[in-house]
Amino acid sequence: MTGCEEILDACPESQARHRRVLDMLRRQYNQAVMNNTHRAEYVECLIASELGPDWELMWERGRDWAGWDCQHTTSEGRIEIKQSAARQSWDLEALAPRRSPRFDIAPRTRYWTEQGGGRWVDHQGRPADLYVFAWHDKRRDGDADHRNAGQWFFFVVAEQDLPRNQKSLGLTGLRAITSPCRIADLARAVRNACPEPDALKAARGF
Repeated sequence: MTGCEEILDACPESQARHRRVLDMLRRQYNQAVMNNTHRAEYVECLIASELGPDWELMWERGRDWAGWDCQHTTSEGRIEIKQSAARQSWDLEALAPRRSPRFDIAPRTRYWTEQGGGRWVDHQGRPADLYVFAWHDKRRDGDADHRNAGQWFFFVVAEQDLPRNQKSLGLTGLRAITSPCRIADLARAVRNACPEPDALKAARGF
């Protein structure tokens, strides 16, 4: 039991306050149309949950500062997750305007790794082995529900297949590389796109 848990157990008032705060936090992630911050975190959890226990989000590993979002527990394969939605929390019209998302794929000059308690790597490139781009295309109020996993499209792309030195990528560019899948096929798409173990960044010391 941690020190915080001991304090909560010893103080009913703290327990009640803690439950109220958790309830407030849950409500932010239980909106049909979430804001950008909460939607990003929700989608990361959705994808990690769908991939199964062999994949963990970096904050679950105590490494939320790493240069990617999700990692395989044995191969150390890395996934970067990007997401966007046609309907945003600030849309007031019944039908949101058409939006053309741009996903950040810019190569980095340096990044944190998980190894050794966190290693700062001076390396020009993208630190993840695999990218998952999630797109929610529902625009109409009442139809769009970011909590509905079946409404999301997923584009799974190996890092090596992304355009070299390009900073962002839209839907047209993604469709030129791969076909989108639904949530039921996401785990298979990740398995098929993931590089061989000896080609992974961790295996090559990056």
